[in-house]
Amino acid sequence: MENLLVAKTFNHMSWANNQVLKILSQQPDEVINLQLADQGWTVGAITDHLVQSQNMLIARLLNEKPNRETIEINTAAQIAELIPKCNQNDQKLFELAQLPEQTHIFGKPGREVEFFSSTILAQAVHHATEHRAQIADILTASGNNSVVLDDYSVWAFERTTKQ
Repeated sequence: MENLLVAKTFNHMSWANNQVLKILSQQPDEVINLQLADQGWTVGAITDHLVQSQNMLIARLLNEKPNRETIEINTAAQIAELIPKCNQNDQKLFELAQLPEQTHIFGKPGREVEFFSSTILAQAVHHATEHRAQIADILTASGNNSVVLDDYSVWAFERTTKQ
């Protein structure tokens, strides 16, 4: 029997990620290069980080060495190219959430750490939320209201998808 909380959480994450990336893929390229003055990360860099960190978390769940490939994202077309990978990652994370709890040991700078599968999976969900919020903040601070977080809440997800 599927855990409804897990299904709702991961389906919402996937839906929200997809919605925000679709909006970004339709923006002028200058929007992808916006950043907050004190942050240093552009919308494109944050979006790439969101998708690439999913790869890292999946690798950790599979006890594999993560691929830390990052690319400079500075066009809406490049955001569009990230959408299928993000969708694929979201689906893989949901599949991994169905597996029994395990302990995973992996290296962090200067040390080894040990975390449960559930901790890594929770990080995937919260990390995506954090970066969608950063993107919305950057856009709003620049006068662009194309990403309104309430439109991608779990409430909006259920109303929109009936899931």
